Amino acid sequence: MRISRLPFLTGLSALAACAGTLTAHATTPIPTTATFAVNAAVVPGCLVVGNVTQTSGIAFGMINFGTHSAVSSAAVPASLTASGGQLAQIQCTPGASVTVVIDAGLNAVGSQRRLKMGGYYLPYNLYTSATLATPYQPGTGVAASSSGTAMNLPVYGVATPPGSGLPAGVYSDTVQVVLTW
Repeated sequence: MRISRLPFLTGLSALAACAGTLTAHATTPIPTTATFAVNAAVVPGCLVVGNVTQTSGIAFGMINFGTHSAVSSAAVPASLTASGGQLAQIQCTPGASVTVVIDAGLNAVGSQRRLKMGGYYLPYNLYTSATLATPYQPGTGVAASSSGTAMNLPVYGVATPPGSGLPAGVYSDTVQVVLTW
């Protein structure tokens, strides 16, 4: 009987060849760095800046026409001021297209806003600036500035007492403001 060692040597040669191949691949560096893209889209928007804990029913302030004689007929101008120490502001993305809509209030007749006490009324109007050139028509949008800094809502008012017929007391109204962008 004859034992051949050739197959064994052939197997060893194949194993040695594989080991050489494994050794060659083991020294090839594995990448440890890579890149990926990062991006963000900034869209126009606004923020109501006021009491940070308040999330709804935000008070933008109030217009106080002050105290006047019951027989006065002089127009009384006033601007939006803090209400309860709080004056909310709006801050929008620079260049955002911002629209302010103020409704007619609770006591309006047609487009005439009115302050009310009991069954008595005192007419008033709201404007976009202290020049009183552009009125806020009830329900009609007016473009507002969007410089990127916080600003007071631009609202100015003029009450027009009739000169007689109104009893003494406190007259009031509430209007709703809607901002869109």
